Amino acid sequence: MRYETRSVKGRALEANHDCAGAVFDGTRGLFIIVDGTSRPGSGQLANSFVQGVIGTYQSRIALGADDTNHIAVEQLLKSVLIDLHGPLFAEQTGTTSYLIGVASQGQLTIAYEGDCSCGVAATPGGIDWFTPPHCKANWKRDRSHRELALDPARNRITRGFRANRSPDPDFVFRSAVAGERLVFATDGFWAELTEARQVEVLESPGSDITDVDDDVTWIDVRL
Repeated sequence: MRYETRSVKGRALEANHDCAGAVFDGTRGLFIIVDGTSRPGSGQLANSFVQGVIGTYQSRIALGADDTNHIAVEQLLKSVLIDLHGPLFAEQTGTTSYLIGVASQGQLTIAYEGDCSCGVAATPGGIDWFTPPHCKANWKRDRSHRELALDPARNRITRGFRANRSPDPDFVFRSAVAGERLVFATDGFWAELTEARQVEVLESPGSDITDVDDDVTWIDVRL
């Protein structure tokens, strides 16, 4: 399993409010993508969220927690999120979208709230996104990412990590196939970059990205 991460600040805010984290311990890959809103404190919250999830998840595994199947990972991630919620918001403000992926034992388990997304980079090009964003423009959960990218209502997020609401992520379960290429991304990546540009930056991750308003962040994973 190999992965690469990159985050680029957009023009809309003075600081980057996105954050990404990835670890592979030889058995499991843990991938986290977080998109902080424009509310004060959201950028720091995004960073603390990534650090907290990685640290807590790894600590639970070291203590013997099971993550060998989808249901076990779902229970473990729910526990991690609930335990982090109180301590993080006791000291911080802001709101974020998040997506967490665990790849292990030939399985991929996704937990998410908001508009961060995961997809499979297809051959010869393009990304097949399989996590429907939580936003006003997608209230029926039936629109493609390319359709949503053109609708301003996509910016009205309906779910997320926030102080006044306990974490309640949607889960997606699928296989993790050897040779597959996964992309974890904020909406700055899937909505502000054209499909052709997405392919371009995946193939040349050091490419200049200077013409976007939103922060653009992704994790490129090869299983």
